[in-house]
Order: sequence, then C-alpha cells, then structure tokens
Amino acid sequence: MKSSKNSTILLLTALIATIIFALYYYILTPKLEEVDAKESSISSLQQEISTIQEQIALIEKNRKSNSASNLTLRKKVPQTRAIDEVIRNIEEIEAVTGTRVEAMDFNNYDSLVMDSTMTDPNSINSEEQADTQQSATEADELAVANNGETPEVKDKLPTATFTKDSIPKELKLVTFNIDVVALDNEAMVEFIKEIEKIDRVMKIDAIDFEATGEEAKFQEDADTTINATIQVTTFYFEGQQ
Repeated sequence: MKSSKNSTILLLTALIATIIFALYYYILTPKLEEVDAKESSISSLQQEISTIQEQIALIEKNRKSNSASNLTLRKKVPQTRAIDEVIRNIEEIEAVTGTRVEAMDFNNYDSLVMDSTMTDPNSINSEEQADTQQSATEADELAVANNGETPEVKDKLPTATFTKDSIPKELKLVTFNIDVVALDNEAMVEFIKEIEKIDRVMKIDAIDFEATGEEAKFQEDADTTINATIQVTTFYFEGQQ
C-alpha cells in the first residue's frame, strides 16, 4: 500500500516537473528570446539614432562653414555691381587718409569679361594704340604751337588693361578712374593701400601721377600737393556661388 502511494507521489512529482518544464520551454523561453531580440533591436536603434545625430551635427557644421565661405566669397565678388558701396568705400578711405577725391568716372557697367573692352598691356595692338594716342597728342600740341589752335578734348573712359583669358568669363566687371589729391607721397601711398585692403576684389590697373615741377620744389610757398588718377577694376557675379 505504501509502495503504491509512493509511486503515485513520484508520478505526480514527475508530471508536475514535466508540466513546469513544458511551460518554461514552450512559453517562457520564446518570450525570453523575444525580450532579448527586442533589447538587441532597441540597442541597434539607439546606435542608429546616435549615428544619425552625428551626421546631422556634421551636416549642420558643414552648412555653417559653407554659409561662411559663401559670405566671404560674396564680399570679394558680390552678386550685383554695388556701385554705391564702391563709392562709400572710397569716401571712407578719403576720410581716413586725409586725401581729397575730386572725381570718379565709371565704365563697363553690366559688361561680361568676354564682351568687355579690355586691352592686353603686353600685346602689340596695345602698343600700337598707345603710339597712335601719343602721336595724336603730339599733333595737337604742335597745332597749338603753330596756329594757336585749341585741340579737341575727348573724354576717355577707363578701360581694363589685362587679358580676358586671365579671369573667368562669367564674371562681370566695372572699371573706374579716381582723381585724387594728396598732401604728400605718404598720404597717396596710404590711399592706394587702403583700396587694396577693401574686402571686395579691387585690381589697380594704372596710376598716373602729376608730379610737382622741379622749380616749384624749391619755392618756399610752392604747392606740394600730389595729383593722381588711379584706374581700378572690380568684379561681380550674378550667378549662384
């Protein structure tokens, strides 16, 4: 009787153990595996989020850098001719250096480099043109000396003096002359240096000084001011940079 009772207890114990094992194996184990899979997925997702955040930060940094670069480029080569800004810059330089700007003459408005009236200072044609102009000037002076005639004065607009192949053809340019008076050489040199310091690209094409005569240098009350005509070319680009 006791043996039968013990066998029953053992069978019940084995049955309960089997049921518990079955529950663990068929129900709990899949759930635990599912939890592990979700935790792994969450970890992977967090890594992806971290990577995306780093990429966003890098893109934002590059965007700010590109924006700063574009701003710097636009200062050097603006999108419009911005003549008012050029005049304002020259007025500021005039005040800083103590010089006096008597006139500014502009040329080549809205002119592309490929269509502009530029001359190559090293070309044969430029030399011939210079010789022709010099001959015309000498002829006018001779007419004044012989006949008392007054030669015809022709306004000469400023023309850029460099090769078209040396700069991008898509750029547009503005060439202008500045008639400036300075008290001495130092003030004139400072005026020229300040032009070169302007953020916008300013190419000084030519400087024509009107020197004080030798006799005037030794006169006590002689006018020692220096007159000069400075030719400058600047650029702008209407497209997107």
